[in-house]
Amino acid sequence: MFDVGFSELLLIFVIALVVLGPERLPKAARTLGYWVGRARSTFNNLRNELEREALNMDMRERMEKQMREMGLDEDSIRKAKDSLLSPDEVAQARQKPDPIKAESRLNTLEPSEPASSTPEEKKSDE
Repeated sequence: MFDVGFSELLLIFVIALVVLGPERLPKAARTLGYWVGRARSTFNNLRNELEREALNMDMRERMEKQMREMGLDEDSIRKAKDSLLSPDEVAQARQKPDPIKAESRLNTLEPSEPASSTPEEKKSDE
């Protein structure tokens, strides 16, 4: 970025020592280091955010391309989503049936004509 060599740094240090003096130079160096560190941190955070956003955009484009290849579009996905069961309906469907209620349902059903299972019963019916 900046091409600053040792001789330039030494010159800056000597000028700062003359201008600020030996008492204020350590505090100024600390303050300068603090602000440079904050600037680097902010720059790194910004760079990381931009890289993440670029990755998200790339992944979104890949997903859309694959969806187009499969013949899916947003409208068909919305229709499929609307046809899904609500969470309450899913929970109700997952509940185990109560054996007492199941037995009472069996007793209330109309009895169908029993099929003859043995040949003797078939002969007696004729």
